[in-house]
Amino acid sequence: MRKIWMILYFSCICWSLARAQDSLAIVSGRVEGGNPVMLVIQRQLVMSQQLMKVKVRGEYHESLTVKEPMIVSLSLDRQTVSNTVFVTPGARIEVDLSREDKFGGTHAGINNLLVRLFSDEYKPNTSGLKEFSREYAEALLCVYQERVEQIETSGLLPEEKRVVKGVAQFQLLRDMYVMIDFSKAFGKAFAAPGVDPDYSDSLLDFDWLPELTFAGEWFSVFQEWLFAQVQTGEIEIGSRKTYLNDMAAAIKSEKLREMYLLRALEREVLRGNVKDLGKRLKIATRIVKSKDGKEQLRAYADQLAESVYPAMEGVDLSDYGFPNEKGDTVYLSDFKGKYVFIDLWSTGCNPCVAEITYAKRLEQRLASSPLAWVSISLDSNADAWKNFMKQKKMTGVQLLCTRSRKHPLMQCMAVNGIPRFIILDPDGKVWDASSRRPSDPVLGELLRKELK
Repeated sequence: MRKIWMILYFSCICWSLARAQDSLAIVSGRVEGGNPVMLVIQRQLVMSQQLMKVKVRGEYHESLTVKEPMIVSLSLDRQTVSNTVFVTPGARIEVDLSREDKFGGTHAGINNLLVRLFSDEYKPNTSGLKEFSREYAEALLCVYQERVEQIETSGLLPEEKRVVKGVAQFQLLRDMYVMIDFSKAFGKAFAAPGVDPDYSDSLLDFDWLPELTFAGEWFSVFQEWLFAQVQTGEIEIGSRKTYLNDMAAAIKSEKLREMYLLRALEREVLRGNVKDLGKRLKIATRIVKSKDGKEQLRAYADQLAESVYPAMEGVDLSDYGFPNEKGDTVYLSDFKGKYVFIDLWSTGCNPCVAEITYAKRLEQRLASSPLAWVSISLDSNADAWKNFMKQKKMTGVQLLCTRSRKHPLMQCMAVNGIPRFIILDPDGKVWDASSRRPSDPVLGELLRKELK
C-alpha cells in the first residue's frame, strides 16, 4: 500500500512539473562583448504589460511565463528587435541579431515573416487624404491586402498563416480605430474626431479571425468596428436585453463571436452597466457554447448578484441640489416630468473630458426626447471649474459638488470612480444607476427607443 502511495505521490510531482514547464517559454540568444544588456519583453494591452526585464550577457536562456498564445515585443539593450513576436506555452524562441532572419526555434517562420510584414516597406500611403474618410480607410486596407498576399505565398502551414493574418487584421483595426478609442480614454490630449459616415464601409463584410486576439488589446478597437455599424444602421439594436447579441451577430467566426460577447459582458460587470444585465446574460447562452464560456457566464451572474447597483434602481434623488456657476442652487426635483441624464465628472479626469463632446452630440440627437441633461462636477476648485467651462464653451445645466465623493448623493450612489452617468425617471428616481457612456452609440439607440 505504501508503495502505491509513493508512486502516486511522485506521479503528481511529475505532472505538476510538466504543467509548469508547459506554461514557460524559453528565450535564448547570445550577447556579444562582455557587458550585460537589458532584455525586455512586454505585451501591449491598455498600457504596456512588462513580462520580463532582466540583464543578460554572453549565452543566455531565460524563462518567460506564458499561459496563452500572444504577441509580445522584444528588445535588447534598448533597441527593439521586434514588436510582433509570437510566443506560446512551451515555445523556445531563439534570437540571433547577426542573421537577416533574426528568429529561430519554435515559430521561427511566423516571427521572421512578421518582422518583414511590419517593416517600413508596408506603410500606408495616406498623403493628402482626409483622416477618417473612406479614402483614408481604403489606403489602410490596401496595405493589409499587400500583407495578406505575402502571407499566402509564404510557405507557412495553414495554422501559421492564420496567426500572421490575425496580427495583420489587428493592425488594420488599430490603424482604423485607435485614435477614436484614444479620444474616449484620453480626452484632454486627443479631441473627439469627426468620422465620415462611410469610413468603415470597406470593412463591413470582413471575415475576422480569432487569432487577431493574440495581438495586444484587441477588444476596444474591434468594438469600434461594431460601433461604426451601429451608427450607420448596419447593426440594428433591438433592446437592452439583446444589444450585445445584436452586435455579436455581425461577427462571422463563431469562436470570435463568443470571445467578443464574453469580453463585452465582463466590461459591463466591471463598469456597473447592470440594468437588465441578468437578461443579457441569459440570452448570451444562444451564442456562448463552450464549457469555459458557460463557466464565465455563471461567474458574471455571481458578480451581478453581489453588485450594489441593482438595489439603487428606484432610489429617490429628487431632493438633492447643487449650486450652478452663478451660485444658485438647482435641485434635481426641478426636472420632474422628464428623464434626467446626470454626468458626474471633473476637469482633471481624462475620460470625463472626452465624454463632453460625445454628450453634446447625443443631446443634439435626442433633442426631441423628454430628457434633461445635468452635469455635476466633482472639482474642489470652483474657479478652475468655471475657467474650464468657459474654455470648452460648456452650456446647459452645469452644477458643482465641491464635497466630491463625500457628498451624501455620491455615497448613496457608491460613486467610487468617474465618469459616471446616472439616469433618473420623471419622478426623480434612479432609472439606470450606472449608464453606458455617451461615446457608446448603443446608448443613443437604446434611449431613442425607450424615451418616447
